[in-house]
Amino acid sequence: MKKSLFSKITAMFIALTLVFMIGAPSFAATDSEILTECNGNCDQCPSLVIPGIFQSEVFLYDENGEIAVNGDGEQYSGPFYLESTEEIVKIALSKALVPLVMSLVLQRDVADMLATNLGEGIGEILMGNIKCDENGKVIKDIRATKYNTSVAYLSDHDKQHILDAVPLQDYIDIAGADHLYFFSFFSLGNMIDTVEELYDYIQLIKKQTGHDKINLVPISQGGSLANMLLQMYKDKGRDISEDVNRIVYVVPAKNGSSLVGEILEYGLIDDDEALYDYMIPRLMGNTWTSYLINFVIRLFPKDVLNSVLDAAADGLINGGLKYSTLIWGLCPQENYPAAAEKYLSDESTKEIRRQTDIFYEAQCNADQNILDAIDAGVDVFDICGYNYSLYSIVDCWDDVNADGVIQLESTSMGAVSYGVDVELPEGYVTENPNCTNPDHNHIDPYNIVDARAGLLPDRTFYFYNQNHERTGGNDVVMKLAVALLTDENFEDVYTYPDKFPQFNTARDTKHLINDVKRAKEMDTSALTPEVAAELKTAIAELEAVLDNTIVNAEALEAAKLNFYIARAHAEGTEYTPDEEEYPILTKALSIANKLVYKFFGPRGWFDLTY
Repeated sequence: MKKSLFSKITAMFIALTLVFMIGAPSFAATDSEILTECNGNCDQCPSLVIPGIFQSEVFLYDENGEIAVNGDGEQYSGPFYLESTEEIVKIALSKALVPLVMSLVLQRDVADMLATNLGEGIGEILMGNIKCDENGKVIKDIRATKYNTSVAYLSDHDKQHILDAVPLQDYIDIAGADHLYFFSFFSLGNMIDTVEELYDYIQLIKKQTGHDKINLVPISQGGSLANMLLQMYKDKGRDISEDVNRIVYVVPAKNGSSLVGEILEYGLIDDDEALYDYMIPRLMGNTWTSYLINFVIRLFPKDVLNSVLDAAADGLINGGLKYSTLIWGLCPQENYPAAAEKYLSDESTKEIRRQTDIFYEAQCNADQNILDAIDAGVDVFDICGYNYSLYSIVDCWDDVNADGVIQLESTSMGAVSYGVDVELPEGYVTENPNCTNPDHNHIDPYNIVDARAGLLPDRTFYFYNQNHERTGGNDVVMKLAVALLTDENFEDVYTYPDKFPQFNTARDTKHLINDVKRAKEMDTSALTPEVAAELKTAIAELEAVLDNTIVNAEALEAAKLNFYIARAHAEGTEYTPDEEEYPILTKALSIANKLVYKFFGPRGWFDLTY
């Protein structure tokens, strides 16, 4: 769930999407070596994490079956497994240098040429090593590290990778590492093949652990795989309750992501203010460089810039993404028919269309399949974030409530909201409530979300201002998930309202918790009694705040500040909070950017002469 700036920009081109690891494949153990100690005779079901996009460790292999390395002898890094930066620039310039120079010098008649060349170049560069063929199979040797055993039997590297991706140490402490499994897959691969493998993996876990049933934890993209899995059970004539005890969804792409769907159907955002004012700064965290880029892009005439951006998205899709059925699994059902007609209507995509139609049917059936699973005895829960705008790369970014990457309608399985910080209208009435108990209040404290419209109003938990990419850093989300996986008495949002209320708030504590752990391990024997006591008190106060799973953001910030001040004193320094790099420059460029847009509007510098 953790992503860098590069991942956000990558997301722009993948969804234009949604998010890199180096190590060695896991060893495989025999069945006799990996049976749980309980051999199925305990009250904890094994749990299987179905992770999100790019959360699996994946490698490109060469013709000798070895992990491929680039010209510098370094392993290729996902998700695109590219050559060195110099090679990428060389390829890009070979495609675009002539029209680029013509565009800057002549300022005319080159938009189509530049856009076409760049579009083709982007597809060639980014999709070259990961493209699927016309059957939806990855052409090159791309393999996810497979964990044919529980976390208990993995190498330290593999275990750390999994816990970095999904911090479930609390689950291990309760149920044991031999009860935690992680399904690893290539996020741009084949949907049907991947879910067949997932189905087989569930059977393997049952065999290895001796348990009759397991828990599933679909996260983000894992939610779209879960749609296909539920349908696959029906298609095989089996009841999923034969294998599954509980499903705990975490920020699931149950109905895909509007970032993917809007780009596939309509393309990138078609809004002048977004392009020339706020899109790039928001994607890059409002840094001084993001505002500088806004000035640089004005070197191109407006029609050239728009053509290039559209061609970039189209080049990436036609260059390979359209052959990835797992990417199509992230297309919302309302966008799919038009998007499929746009990209999957010729003979070369006939087999892809057949496969994506199968998933589309599973997606349309998802609600009923979930309800049928519940009727058969499977407990289903959902955890989602809200009140965080979609990245502003598609037209609907400010029309929906979201968590930055996935719209609330998808992650909440149907809750109603009219946008970020937009209150429900006066006199609002739920049209088709899924909870009619008059004693249940499913409106959030800010009057922004109506959870009664969601598929599971009594079993869906919401985190206000939660960013999708930082969900793993919210220890309360992880504690909630662990409680749902390990406590059979946890039945709904009313079971533990003083600990896990239906509506809670975001917090990002992953690094803070690690800092506290290291501070507790410090040798304080050489400190003065006053400094040692200050550190001990600060740690105790912070841990008390962290132990409270009903988030109080102000109390957390105060305790966090005291802790870092005390730690600095123990280290013999003074605490200085992290500050934005070049804040004055950032502010100046931000103001200048606003003024330029106000007075000159959506035009390139050379457009001003016309």
